[in-house]
Amino acid sequence: MADINSIWQLDHDTIIKLQEKIGAKPDGMIGQNTIKKLQAWLNSENNAGLTEDGKLGPKTIKALQEFVGVEADGSFGPATANGLKLKLMENAQGEQIITDAGGLDAVIERYMREQGIQKA
Repeated sequence: MADINSIWQLDHDTIIKLQEKIGAKPDGMIGQNTIKKLQAWLNSENNAGLTEDGKLGPKTIKALQEFVGVEADGSFGPATANGLKLKLMENAQGEQIITDAGGLDAVIERYMREQGIQKA
């Protein structure tokens, strides 16, 4: 079975930021407890109507995708990972705060996607 962190395509620091935002233990690992906290948080933030069962299914992924502003197809891929990274860089006013090169890369990728620019 694949490591869920690699499935999510998230680096350790991003996972820690996510866990801190949703009130999960910031251990850098996405497990059942982190998923339960994510589901509860999405329910409180977006009225997602998720069952807080700790299972990462299409409904949870769709709710997360809707929150981060990417296509809600229920499949966690690079667009969702980048959208989440960008969302986690926002301050309370919704302004993006870039703190590292990975954050800058995510901003550039989103801009290129929005403008219809293909990578060379």
